Amino acid sequence: MRIAILALPLLAVACSNTPTTPAPNQASITAALSPNPITATVCSPACAAIDGSGRLFQWRVQGNVTIQETAGLGGNVASITVTNFNPAIVYTSDVIAQRSGTSHVAAKGSLVVPVTVIYGLVDNPAASRAIVMSFVVLFTDERGNQESTSAQWTTN
Repeated sequence: MRIAILALPLLAVACSNTPTTPAPNQASITAALSPNPITATVCSPACAAIDGSGRLFQWRVQGNVTIQETAGLGGNVASITVTNFNPAIVYTSDVIAQRSGTSHVAAKGSLVVPVTVIYGLVDNPAASRAIVMSFVVLFTDERGNQESTSAQWTTN
């Protein structure tokens, strides 16, 4: 007597109840300066402007701007502008890439940009060492959205 055994394949369907987070429509960035507050050092001899104008300055501060993306969509820093001065001090994306190795901020990542600001014209007796500098960061995310954020740096 012969017995025939038929094996039927079993189909297992895996289901998951884990919700998925939709991709963000726009990046969200923050900026912070460190150290903050910062103690300005005296330029001795006076610090010369790098624009070839011949202007001389009394004080210098050096620190970092940290730009962080928090929504989960990366992008590029277009510029960092110190708005207190006339003309404003502008770090372009090329300068940012030179100083940091890139101008890109990864999704949920951060970018540290070293900055140096010289200020207080030598020929201005009313120039103050203790000021609050305003920085504006312009950013374009990977979907083409442009946004900005600002931060302040207190000197003493």
